[in-house]
Amino acid sequence: MAKILIVEDDAGIALVIETALTSEHFTVDVCRSAAEAKAALKLTEYDLLILDWNLPNAETGLEICQKYRDSGGNKPVMLLTARISVDNKVQAFDAGADDYVVKPFDANELIARVKALLRRPAGIEAAVLTIGNLQLDTATFRAYQDGKSVDLLPKEFAILELLMRHADHYFTAEAILSRIWRTDSATSIDSVRTFIKTLRKKLSESEKDQEWHIENTRGLGYRIAISDRTE
Repeated sequence: MAKILIVEDDAGIALVIETALTSEHFTVDVCRSAAEAKAALKLTEYDLLILDWNLPNAETGLEICQKYRDSGGNKPVMLLTARISVDNKVQAFDAGADDYVVKPFDANELIARVKALLRRPAGIEAAVLTIGNLQLDTATFRAYQDGKSVDLLPKEFAILELLMRHADHYFTAEAILSRIWRTDSATSIDSVRTFIKTLRKKLSESEKDQEWHIENTRGLGYRIAISDRTE
């Protein structure tokens, strides 16, 4: 699932947004200031930014948005604000925002807007992923192998989705940790390896006639390798 950055100095509002998004299986990082946000953006690639317009100190969410665009950032940006004038909306869109949400807002509407931004044409992703006998339904969070349901933990599901969406692409354990877990998570690289080991067991990928397998190559990382069978 997508990794989202929330930049909001109001702890209560930040918690409402974080709770709503994590309930939808998104991975969420929260920053309380522009300085924290800039540091996070240097370390992590996010799929969506949610920025409060008014932040403590000098820099605003609007300025973060504009600098993000000026530096080549192309992921969706949502601005949160109590400002309701047309001029303010024009400012937001001119700065590169994709959506403009006025406070107070309904959490369900916010979730719907987030999902809509993540579905925009430049980044449309398939809801059902299929590789050989393995199928992943990202809308219902169900995995199937040979048509039979496989019970996966949320992190196992997220790792599998990442590998299936980028089949034949290598991800180091560090990259998986950065992509799937919160940036401030205490989870270790060893825990990532343990999740992948358990995932392999649940998917019974050792069967000889499997069309794919989760491969671990020293120096490169993990990937789903697809057999080149023509039989």
